Amino acid sequence: MIKKNINASVIFHIIKLSETWKRNGDAITQDFGITTQQWLVMLLLAKDPNILYFKDNPHEKPLMAKELAEAMNVSRANITNLLNVLIKKKLVAQLEDKQDKRRKRLSLTDAGEIMVEKIETVRNEYNARLLSKFTKLQKTAVNEFIDICLQNMKNEALLKN
Repeated sequence: MIKKNINASVIFHIIKLSETWKRNGDAITQDFGITTQQWLVMLLLAKDPNILYFKDNPHEKPLMAKELAEAMNVSRANITNLLNVLIKKKLVAQLEDKQDKRRKRLSLTDAGEIMVEKIETVRNEYNARLLSKFTKLQKTAVNEFIDICLQNMKNEALLKN
C-alpha cells in the first residue's frame, strides 16, 4: 500500500498547479485566437527576461526553431506546427541568418509585437491578482526552491549519462 509521503505530495502539488495555470492561460490566450503554447513561442521570440531558458542560454540573434524546441522541451515537429500557425496568422516571420543562409531565424512581426503587448497587460493583471497575497520574500523562496529542484534534476540526469 502507498503511504503518505511529503516528497510525492510536493511533486503532485506542483503538477496540479502547472496544469491549472495552463488551463487558465488557455482561457486568456483563446480570447486572442492563439493557444498557450503559441503564446510561449511568442514570449520566447520577444526574449521575455522572466523565462528561465535565457538565464542559461543568452541570445543576441533571433532564435531558431531548434532553440525554441529546446527552450520549451518539445519536439522539433511540435515547434514546426506551432510556428506554421503563427506564420500563417502573420504573428511570426522567418528571416535568413546573415552568416548562414540555410538557417532560418524567427522574429515577431509588428502584429505579433502588438499581440504580445496586449496579452502581457492581461497576464500581468492576472498574475498580480493571483499572487497578491504573497510577499516578495515568499515569491523569492518559491523561485529558489524551483531553481534548486531543476538543478538537482539536471545533476541526476548527468549522473545517469
